[in-house]
Amino acid sequence: MHGVGPWSGGAVPYHFEPALLQEAGAKGTDCRNWSQWRAGSAKQACQAMDEWTRVSGVRFVPDAKRLDSVSIVRGGATTGTMGRLPAGNRVTIEPGVTYGSVLHEFGHVLGLMHEHQRPDRDDYLRLEPFLTGLLQRCTFLTEVCRDVRLSFPKVGVRAKTAYDPCSLMHYLANQAPRHPQDKRWAHIFTLTNKGQGRLKTCQGQFAALPARCRKVGQKCAVSKSDAELVRRFNGVVG
Repeated sequence: MHGVGPWSGGAVPYHFEPALLQEAGAKGTDCRNWSQWRAGSAKQACQAMDEWTRVSGVRFVPDAKRLDSVSIVRGGATTGTMGRLPAGNRVTIEPGVTYGSVLHEFGHVLGLMHEHQRPDRDDYLRLEPFLTGLLQRCTFLTEVCRDVRLSFPKVGVRAKTAYDPCSLMHYLANQAPRHPQDKRWAHIFTLTNKGQGRLKTCQGQFAALPARCRKVGQKCAVSKSDAELVRRFNGVVG
């Protein structure tokens, strides 16, 4: 993950936009007693941080004074900065978004890139021709092209784990909600035989979860590979 900064010792400072805490009915400024809060963005964020802590050992520490503190705010989209940025980090949560999307964005904050952007992805999946064409000719001039150039090029770094179609950081094949006016986005890739083999290998870890959680691009839970990579990248010991 060249160019992406780790969180030293796995300690991640964070703070909330006050409006999110007020909406949740929180009595403090951090995640204490979050399970008792009203449903909403702040509760989703605290649940996501708790899950990442449970599976990877990273620690989220309330601290609004540090320049690199992760600012958790409301916005018109759900996004997260990549790894530790010395001058500021952010998770933006769109009202009504699914918990899995919030969990995914905290994966970015912890240094994880999209699994489908691996440099060796062609061994495991085939992009549909329309998307391959957009990657070849798109500029940043339109909304669709901005999305394509940011979310689908291969990342030119060597992946440190085997391809994981069960990763929380992998996109679903159906991306119709991204651009509903274009029906081609309902199916953007097909797994190769090698990719199908990897899917069969990783599905067992989610055997107790609903069937949708055993599909490529699931947003139910952090995979074992996701957790291990976060531990190694951020220097979590024990």
